[in-house]
Amino acid sequence: MKREGRTSLTHFLALFLALTLMIGIGWFHAIPARAQTPTPEAGQEATAMPTERPLATPDPNKPPLIVGAVFNATGWMATYDQLPRSAALLAIEDINAHGGVMGRELKLIELDGKTDPATVGNAARQLISQGAEVIIAPCDFDIGAPASQAAQEKGLVGISTCATSPLYSSKVLGDKQFTVGMWNNIMGAAMAEYGYEKLNWRTAYIVTDTSTDYATSLGDYFEQHFTGLGGRVIGRDTFTAGDQDFSAQVQRIKGLSSQPDVLYITGTMPDLGIVLRQVRAAGITIPLAGGDTYDDTELYKTLGPDLANDLYMATHSWLGPEAGGEMARFVQLYKDKYGEPPSSAFIVMGWDVIKIIAQAVEKAGTTEGAALGKAMEEMEFDLLSGKLKWSDAESGHQPQKEAAIVVVQGGQPQFLGWMRPTNPPQP
Repeated sequence: MKREGRTSLTHFLALFLALTLMIGIGWFHAIPARAQTPTPEAGQEATAMPTERPLATPDPNKPPLIVGAVFNATGWMATYDQLPRSAALLAIEDINAHGGVMGRELKLIELDGKTDPATVGNAARQLISQGAEVIIAPCDFDIGAPASQAAQEKGLVGISTCATSPLYSSKVLGDKQFTVGMWNNIMGAAMAEYGYEKLNWRTAYIVTDTSTDYATSLGDYFEQHFTGLGGRVIGRDTFTAGDQDFSAQVQRIKGLSSQPDVLYITGTMPDLGIVLRQVRAAGITIPLAGGDTYDDTELYKTLGPDLANDLYMATHSWLGPEAGGEMARFVQLYKDKYGEPPSSAFIVMGWDVIKIIAQAVEKAGTTEGAALGKAMEEMEFDLLSGKLKWSDAESGHQPQKEAAIVVVQGGQPQFLGWMRPTNPPQP
C-alpha cells in the first residue's frame, strides 16, 4: 500500500491489506500504551460534560446526529488516538452548547479498535449498524484504513483525525474518505527545508522504523526534499517496532568518518523513546529530528531533561499564543474540563475533526455521503491545526496545510514557526 516506486515487498503488503479488509482477517499488535481518558464499553454513548450556561439548546424534536468513532484504547495506537479523543468530546460539548448541528444534538458513539486492523474495520461496521452517519477513523493508515473502507462501503464520509501517510487518500480508500493530518510529503519536507534554510543542516543520516508506512515514507520524503535543496544524506539505517537494543545502529553512527548535521529518526512510541534515549546516552549530541510523533510528553519523560535537547519536529500545531485564532479559548476550555492544559498537538486534531464534521454538515444540509464529501472538498477550514483545504477526490483529497516547527530543549518544547515547504515531493 505504499506509493509507487517502493519495493516489491511494499506492493505485496498493500495487496495483503486490501485482501485483509475484504475477508475480515487482520493482525494484532500488543505493545502497551497509555490511555488519557476512560473509554466507554463497546457501543456505549460517550456523554459530554454539560455546559453551565448554554447559549442555545438542540431541538428535542429532531433526532441526534450520530458520529461513530474508532478510537484505539489498547495497544500502541492508544497513544495517538486517546489524545484527540479528549478534545473530540470537548468539541461536542461546545457545539451542543451552541444549539447542535442544524438544530440536532451531536452524539458520539465509539468502540476500541484494539490496534488491530480487522477489529477496527469490524468496529466501524458495528457503529454504522448502530446509526452512525459519519465515521472517525484512527490516526494511522495501517491501522485506520479499515474504518474508512467500512464507511466507504456504506456510502458514508470517513475522516481520520491525524493519519499522515499519502495512502490515506480518496484514490486508495474511496471518494468519501479524508484525513485531517498533513501528508508525510509535507511533514518530511517541512522539517528538511526548515533545517536546511534556518539551521544550516547540510548533511543528514536517516534511521527509519520499517513497521509502518508512516515511518518509512516520512524518512523517504525527508531525504527527497533535503537532497533536492542541496543537502546530502550520508547514510541510512533501520529498526523494527519492538526492538529493544539499538547498539548496532548507534555504533554505525558513531563510526562515521564525520558526524552528520542531523539524525532524522522516524518511529512511534514507545520504540521511538527507546532508540532516542540510547542514541543520546551513547554521547551523540547532534540534533535529532522527526515528525509529529516527537510531539509527546512521554517521549520527553523517557529521555529526561538532560537528554531531551535539540529535538526538532514538524508537527500539526502549536498550543501557545503564537497559534492565534481560537487556540487560547480551546486551551482554557480544555483546562476547565480536564484540570490540566493540553500537552500535544495530537489533542487538537480531535477538536478539529468534530468542528469539520459540524461545519460541513451545516453547509451540505445533510450527512448523505456524496453531498457531505462534496461540501468538504469545497470548503476551507480555519482550524486549531491551521487552515485546511482538501484537493478534489480525483487528486486524492490531499490536505493542504502548513507544519508547525518545534524544538525541545531541556524537556520543554519551544515554537520556532510555521513552514509550508516549497515544491515538496509528489505523494
